Amino acid sequence: MRLNLLERRAEIASKRMVVGFDGFVDTIARVIRETAAEDRPETCFPTIRSFGEYLVSQAEKSCSLELKLQSRQLGGNLPYVSRAAGLLGLNVTCIGMLGENTPDPLFCEMPCKLYSFAPPGESTCLEFQDGKVFLAPQYRLSADPWQLVQNATDGNAARLFAESDLLALLNWSELPFAQSLWEHVYRKSLADAPARKDRWAFFDLCDCTRRSPRELEEVLVLMGRFAEKRTAVLSLNENETLVTARAIGLASEDLADVGETLRERFGITEVLIHTLRESLLCTPRGITRQATRFIASPKISTGAGDHFNAAACLGAVLGLTDEERVALSNRFSSLYVETGTTPSLDALGL
Repeated sequence: MRLNLLERRAEIASKRMVVGFDGFVDTIARVIRETAAEDRPETCFPTIRSFGEYLVSQAEKSCSLELKLQSRQLGGNLPYVSRAAGLLGLNVTCIGMLGENTPDPLFCEMPCKLYSFAPPGESTCLEFQDGKVFLAPQYRLSADPWQLVQNATDGNAARLFAESDLLALLNWSELPFAQSLWEHVYRKSLADAPARKDRWAFFDLCDCTRRSPRELEEVLVLMGRFAEKRTAVLSLNENETLVTARAIGLASEDLADVGETLRERFGITEVLIHTLRESLLCTPRGITRQATRFIASPKISTGAGDHFNAAACLGAVLGLTDEERVALSNRFSSLYVETGTTPSLDALGL
């Protein structure tokens, strides 16, 4: 499949993407199973299952665990998606929790325009071969979230979102004030504007296990309102898809069935589902399914879904076909997991 992306650099650079609203500093670590000794090397728990089984075995006993720290780096959906999209060449503006008054130097590596309305959250990410476990304290703001966003952008937040080719609202689940901010974006930026289906609204809920069915239904309804003004895309991983299905009372665990139900019931234009085995794009044109290239020994898993989403945003604004969009997202994400670094347009070979 040839997408000729290198020949479209100028077009890519002209596409304006505005992203909100999270931002974290991640401590990446692996959990040590056995410390090194004369007769054995140090080993870490290879999978979430092996770690979970160990924890279950320690029930009513307590235990102590040692972490092998790998790095301290920017984290959260907004930083990962924005950095990846910026490295792909998109014109990216971020409005997020990036530092007190000014962005933390950790985020300044992002090739994006940065507006910070709050300090970043702190999280610890436990890495395993088959996934990751995030541990983060609750995050609260001391003032009205939208007013903080307005202050950080000199009152230009609504205009920035309104003028974007693609607006991306990410990490609804982990931010207690996300629903309010998303509603403000709709009311202030889109509600009174004419419909522009050639522009995009992209959503990622993040792990919504902790949210109630009522809260999930509210945000899905809100996405349907965005879809009246723009082409709206909801991106979900497998766990988020199944959690959302249960929340809306859907018994089926067939991913395509869930995607189509979300589109039809809530009016969301497209639903994009990515798993370890395959990716699906459910649109008014039908369902596109492609196998995911499995990486047996991933260099990193943190940020894999965000890289998938960044490439999906690029494919959307370039007007690629459904098949091309899924292929681009899969390719970009798998190269990131395989190498541990964000691939360039040249490295994609598309």
